[in-house]
Amino acid sequence: MIKDFFKTWITYSFLLMVLLTVTVFFWDFYSGSDTQGFGVIEPYYGMGMFYIYMISFFSSLIVLYAIIKSKVFGMGIYMWLPYAVIGFFVEIYFELDLLISIWAVLGYSAFGLITGLSADICFKLLNENTKIKKSFIAGISGTFMSFVYFVLVVIALGFFYKSGWGAGSFTEPGSFLGVAYFCLPWMLINAFFGGFTAYCLNQFSKDL
Repeated sequence: MIKDFFKTWITYSFLLMVLLTVTVFFWDFYSGSDTQGFGVIEPYYGMGMFYIYMISFFSSLIVLYAIIKSKVFGMGIYMWLPYAVIGFFVEIYFELDLLISIWAVLGYSAFGLITGLSADICFKLLNENTKIKKSFIAGISGTFMSFVYFVLVVIALGFFYKSGWGAGSFTEPGSFLGVAYFCLPWMLINAFFGGFTAYCLNQFSKDL
């Protein structure tokens, strides 16, 4: 039981970290006129956070698959734990001078754990208190997790930086919120299919 838990956690949290790392650097290096040199990821100006819109299918797939496979409440938090711990030091190295204080770094770490917890809570509540098909529960949980992550990023961009509000506005083209009219619904739909696919893959693996 414990061995299987650690195997699931280590395997899929590693995949989640790879996903987060590769995508954030991709968007920072190839963001038009904002492109930075290799190894340079600041200043963000919100651009570096656009990757969040693009990864919802895969982040939902990875996290929900681990939750479903392990059947352990709290796996969502564990999945985001490397993000919180490793990301703490990465954030200090790259962005401490841009942030209002060390508390903002801790905030980023805490936001990762909250994101994972949201998936745990949503999946558990729907699974125990509704008659919704489990495939749809997984999809809804993935959608909820992605939305929570989106909201937390807006908070971080808005309040963690010395430069002030950095999330832009819904009427500001090119800002993080300025593309939400299209990217947010697209993100949530993909997150649903990520969770739905996670459940289907788990069922498929049982039938092998």
